[in-house]
Amino acid sequence: MTLRKNKTVLVFDVNETLLDMTPLKKSVNALLDNEQGFRIWFGMLLHYSIVSNSINDYHDFSTIAAATLAMAATSMHKKVNEDEIKETLSIIKTLKAYPDVEKGLKLLKDHGFRLATLTNSPPNALKQQLINSSLTDFFEQTLSIDSIKKYKPEAETYLWAAKELGVKPEEMILIAAHGWDIAGASHAGLRTCFIERGGQSLYSLSNKPDFQAKDIYTMAEQFVVAYN
Repeated sequence: MTLRKNKTVLVFDVNETLLDMTPLKKSVNALLDNEQGFRIWFGMLLHYSIVSNSINDYHDFSTIAAATLAMAATSMHKKVNEDEIKETLSIIKTLKAYPDVEKGLKLLKDHGFRLATLTNSPPNALKQQLINSSLTDFFEQTLSIDSIKKYKPEAETYLWAAKELGVKPEEMILIAAHGWDIAGASHAGLRTCFIERGGQSLYSLSNKPDFQAKDIYTMAEQFVVAYN
């Protein structure tokens, strides 16, 4: 696959793709007193963000995160209060990048690739995440679905991002560690790259990604070769 300089935009998911969510996982598991707590809660968070799309009743990702964490606690017969939920979820703003990320983004930037983000997180949280992980300067735009109020994997969201970046959908490559994000982007006409973070897998009933790599640096090396 040939990539065209200044045309192809690499669009990154943020949470788990760029940022290591281990501290948040540990915090949620501790709050819910369950080693599967994070997995259960995060699944509910994604589920109800899609419900938000379906019923056209938008609440930002942080608000849904708090509501679904309370729901998860209820389902596990664990009593938690609003302050405990707020304190637990605040960790998401302090997450650090995986060791491979900065090196990979620098390689891409040095070879002339356009880089952007597209995340379900609200702008204030996204801004803080990128500052705390020292990634802000790599991206020409940091897009949040809050502007369109439609969560990924809604096709409309990826198409909106393409317009914001001034390219056609097929000139974007969505890079993510989540099978559902890869599926959504692919069906919206984007090319995709799956990052094989621990515990993540592709959705086998959707299109296969155009690229696949164990981490961001390995992906960057692939793109540099494909571009040349």
